[in-house]
Amino acid sequence: MLTRNLKADHGPVRVALVGASGIGKHHAKWWAIEGAQVCAFAGTSAESVAKTRQALVDLFGFSGRGYTSLNTLLEAEQPDVVDVCSPPVCHASHVRAALEAGCHVLCEKPFVYDPARPCEVILCEAQTLARLAKGKGLLLSVCTQYSAGAGMFERIWNERRPGECVVHYHGHLESPAKNRPPDPERVWSDLSPHPLSVLIALAPDGVVHWDTMQVTFTGYEGLAEFDVRRPTGEILHALIVTRNALQPPLNVRHFKYNGYVFGVEGQNDAEGVYCARIETADGHYLELDMMRALIRDFARGHPTAGIEESLKNLEWMLRIRDIARGQRGPG
Repeated sequence: MLTRNLKADHGPVRVALVGASGIGKHHAKWWAIEGAQVCAFAGTSAESVAKTRQALVDLFGFSGRGYTSLNTLLEAEQPDVVDVCSPPVCHASHVRAALEAGCHVLCEKPFVYDPARPCEVILCEAQTLARLAKGKGLLLSVCTQYSAGAGMFERIWNERRPGECVVHYHGHLESPAKNRPPDPERVWSDLSPHPLSVLIALAPDGVVHWDTMQVTFTGYEGLAEFDVRRPTGEILHALIVTRNALQPPLNVRHFKYNGYVFGVEGQNDAEGVYCARIETADGHYLELDMMRALIRDFARGHPTAGIEESLKNLEWMLRIRDIARGQRGPG
């Protein structure tokens, strides 16, 4: 049973979610499986709350309460952790409310985002939230689950290519277009935090050489190719491809280290538990689902992507977006 590692007292960690009808229901399931008490969630209306509550009951036996007001939830439930899975434009206000209530916060990607607002304004707001968390001694992390995957890739890499430095990185993610119109900026903001999180894990103190940046945003694809310099002076060349697929394969999750491919798929284990299947040239590896691994690490007080990594991820995503905007011109 998971104990309350995030506070000094005893008992299971109490977790509340903001938005549990989409990706949030999967977060809730993994929190429950990891031994946390999923005590509540906030939705947008009485109707949506009732529907979501039943879905959570069916998924993992949820026995908590649903609210239409986050502030009411925070006052009534006093959770240890708030997991923010609301639309990105709502992230900042929901993260702030949770931090001000004294809660640790896990937030879906992108951390703070509104396509109508300038990069510097968004970064300033994110940095303000980071200072608030640090000032209160609270955990704040963005849910880019492939940051947990990066640890799995590293272990396999060291086993198969011991001592070999990664100098070429290629992150390629595709998801279904789902009848949405082409919008490379939307695709980039939605998907790029994942491959960026792996890149940051490969070069945690790396610095982007912005003058090497080559960006192509068109149709359903956002692509960026650039160099990152490590403190040792070594160059890590990165290529990140994000795309909405119109035809199979609809989901592609490939990460290459010096051309060595880690292909990520989903598979149930012998007990029927959903896991990550990592395909390589040397066979496959069955690992914890990466979102579950990220939630487990957070619950133990050691987020795989801490505050500084989360801020760097957001900054790189936004600055690449703005380079693409500059190439396309106004409008």
